[in-house]
Amino acid sequence: MRFRSVALVAAIALPLVAAIAIVVGTHVDADLENNNSVFTSRSDGLRMIIPRGWRPTDQPSYPGLLLWMMRSQPEGQIALTAEAFTHDLYCSWPVACRTSHDPLPTKYACALRERLAQQHFRVGPSQPGPKENELAGLPSVWFEFDDGKHFLRQAIAMTTERAISLVLTTTTNDARSAHGRAFEQALRTLQLLSAPTQAADDAATVDTPDLDAVPGDAATTLTDATVVDGGVMFESAPAPKINPVGPCL
Repeated sequence: MRFRSVALVAAIALPLVAAIAIVVGTHVDADLENNNSVFTSRSDGLRMIIPRGWRPTDQPSYPGLLLWMMRSQPEGQIALTAEAFTHDLYCSWPVACRTSHDPLPTKYACALRERLAQQHFRVGPSQPGPKENELAGLPSVWFEFDDGKHFLRQAIAMTTERAISLVLTTTTNDARSAHGRAFEQALRTLQLLSAPTQAADDAATVDTPDLDAVPGDAATTLTDATVVDGGVMFESAPAPKINPVGPCL
């Protein structure tokens, strides 16, 4: 089965993506707040602090790329990506990675590391991520790799619905080491938005409907949604999500 992954695309194509991301932007449900020091993606339920001295942009160039950050001295880039954790993604991992007794982030890192090795990258071992991630419900691991021209560090964090990747790329090993602290700080601050936080953010962008202007009985008849105080409308509960972890054909 072909291994398709936003995280893998970000890792392998990172230098090219950097050039494109600055010029071409696509709309995403994300914001840079507090003088570009806090990044929030409501659609992915994520929030992260931008490391000091890094220039962020939330105008990615391909689906799954949420945030791009740059630093000039020494030169480096950090990308934040997210993709749906689906059964197809899970089954694309090599059998040895899938059937190990490791946590899911380590299994995914195993799959990425194997594919990168096939692409002739030198790949280091997986390392446990910061405790802050685990406490925030985002257990993570990270590893380093390079091809002699590009030196990268990649972290993988996972929820039951999302696979999140943070990728640092530099042109020298010294630069990668120099930016290691900023990378760790960004990873440590990665957190899930709580349900009340997301609801408050959504409420701030929803206008209160004028029910008096609705003809007939439409003001009191709702089919697939419920209106609560403040005029915020919530759709009916979605269908149960299929567990991504399961037998693969």
